[in-house]
Amino acid sequence: MGVLGWIVAVILVAFMLPLLAWMYLDVLVQKQEVKQQTEQIERLRRKIERKENDKKPISISDNPVYDRVRRPLSLSLPRPKELE
Repeated sequence: MGVLGWIVAVILVAFMLPLLAWMYLDVLVQKQEVKQQTEQIERLRRKIERKENDKKPISISDNPVYDRVRRPLSLSLPRPKELE
């Protein structure tokens, strides 16, 4: 029975190796497809962001420049002679 067990084990391994290789290749193909789709999504996301950044503001509240907090101007300027 020992020799028959070894023969069955060798036949089983002979059938399993191509199956495992096929599964591994399928995983590699899926990985490549996911990478391509991720790059495509990133390109579309960058395109949308560029489009949003390039659009003109509709109102003053849409303009990011007016959303900034303004600090008072603290420069010491000489007084004009007319006011002295």
